[in-house]
Amino acid sequence: MLGKQGVDLKVCEAAKDYKYLLNRGYGQKASLDLVTSRYILSNVERALLLRCVHSDEDVVKIRSKHVDDVEHLRVVVDGYNALLTITSALEGRELYICDDGIVRDLRKSYSKGFTDEQIIESFKILYNEVTYLKPQSIKLVLDKNVSWSAKHAELIKSLITHNQVKKYDVTIVLATKADVTVMAEKDVIASSDYVILTKAERIFDVAGYIIRRKFPTQLVDFQQCFT
Repeated sequence: MLGKQGVDLKVCEAAKDYKYLLNRGYGQKASLDLVTSRYILSNVERALLLRCVHSDEDVVKIRSKHVDDVEHLRVVVDGYNALLTITSALEGRELYICDDGIVRDLRKSYSKGFTDEQIIESFKILYNEVTYLKPQSIKLVLDKNVSWSAKHAELIKSLITHNQVKKYDVTIVLATKADVTVMAEKDVIASSDYVILTKAERIFDVAGYIIRRKFPTQLVDFQQCFT
């Protein structure tokens, strides 16, 4: 389907057709169903289009919110969204630069499982990388409904308390509705979730920043389908 050297021609053609339909105002599901049937896409290929292809109008809106520098700014991180993207990289999986410039994985299409160790290792990487950017503070919002989220919150707090990572102004929040909590924030939002990005005023693709720096060979540039 896809390789580190580029994007399969069939998938690119399907992506172009899907974007065309979105641009013409057709519904997402109906458009995706039509393109999936037309090109006989696998579940993974379908998931790739769903996550990485948007209407041109939405692409412009999301790109206009990107910030490149978060120095002295408060950053709110959509916790599991960012941590599991990093986990996918640690597992050696491919990640995709989508048409809106955001890096996304396809984790939900192949696996939802992850270990405590993976979450903690991903947090260490996120924390150490973000502190170099010198934000004013970091708020990590974890979904309370995710199994062992309370344990993850305590483990992360323990890491900071015992200086296993550099001490920094970081707050851990357990939220019943993490997406709603993140969307309510007026600070810089770090997420790849499409709905959250449409609601945010400023966005920083923290996982994408990390992937580009530490795992560049695992990136597939899906933007090339539209150039």
